[in-house]
Amino acid sequence: MYYTKLTIALFTSLFVSVSASPFQRDFPGPVEVIRPENITTEEFKQEFLELCPKYYGESEITDKPIFVFEDFQESFDQDTWQGRKADVSCIYQYPTAEYQNIGVDVAMALGGDGIVHTLPVEDSSDAPQ
Repeated sequence: MYYTKLTIALFTSLFVSVSASPFQRDFPGPVEVIRPENITTEEFKQEFLELCPKYYGESEITDKPIFVFEDFQESFDQDTWQGRKADVSCIYQYPTAEYQNIGVDVAMALGGDGIVHTLPVEDSSDAPQ
């Protein structure tokens, strides 16, 4: 009897651990930003990584966004912005439980800018047929 209960408990715990999916968060991907011309990429990276977690400032408000993580990767694309472009993440969780990447906002606060990609009209779903 004891052996049967032990066996059932063991198989149940194995089944639960195998079938349970790990908690997975869907964070937004990195965004492309351009550093200002008057500072180096290394200086821009340092300023970005310092400002990102402090972007919303100190506050006693309980429903303000919560800082989650940051990342800064210099981009080596051979394009118009070569040497000035980076892929960044500054992820905050909002009271609605959604995650947002405010990397462009942080870059703009530092004098940089964001890159927006658009589809040509003929490639968009709103294009006339």
